[in-house]
Amino acid sequence: MSPAAKTHTPRIIFVRHGQTEWSKSGQHTSVTDLPLTDFGVKQMRNTGKHLIGSSPFQMIKPEDISHIFVSPRTRARHTAELLTEDVDDIQKARIPIIVDEDIREWEYGDYEGLLTKQIIDLRKKKGLDQDVDRWIIWRDGCENGETHVEVKSRLDRFISKIKEIHAEALRTNSKSDIIVVAHGHILRCFAARWVEREINIDPSFMLDAGGVGVLSYQHHNVNEPALFLAGAFVCPVEEEGADL
Repeated sequence: MSPAAKTHTPRIIFVRHGQTEWSKSGQHTSVTDLPLTDFGVKQMRNTGKHLIGSSPFQMIKPEDISHIFVSPRTRARHTAELLTEDVDDIQKARIPIIVDEDIREWEYGDYEGLLTKQIIDLRKKKGLDQDVDRWIIWRDGCENGETHVEVKSRLDRFISKIKEIHAEALRTNSKSDIIVVAHGHILRCFAARWVEREINIDPSFMLDAGGVGVLSYQHHNVNEPALFLAGAFVCPVEEEGADL
């Protein structure tokens, strides 16, 4: 690479799937394979139009996308399709779309379909959580579902895959934006593990249905993972647009 060449730092753009009936009501949804609502379809189609494209005002350039990883659930897969709907067919054909079990939602077990209040009441009736204020998924996990230890294990495995791809991109100074489409709890855990935080406590991250976040690296170094505050959103001035 010549001294004048621009250094490209890889990114992960993570997207929570669009609205479903249960995300709208607040019910815990992991293995239940719900479709997007009509609003969710419009929401993610519109997000794709504004997020991905050749304009300097669009955060992701189609030619920079190296991979798309998506949860196996229908709501996530449909979201990925909607996000890339306007991407040129030739560009789309070269991007591998990988369905990955490691980014499926936290498995809620007996709490599938329940509201948080219902889970707290259920556990109280069973005599659980007597030594704490209330149930917290990060610490307590889910009966007949997953614990934070199990979730951490599969996310760390997924992060290793991402870093292998990005290490090679950094070595060759190649562009490598990776899009990850998944779910509310698992993506908050993913962001926490990316910056090496434990997930047995609430990471205090919020991510609405259809929400977007960005992860990357400080100093172009794969060993310095970082959270991109404000989602890497910038408003370019005309003469600088080509550099963004």
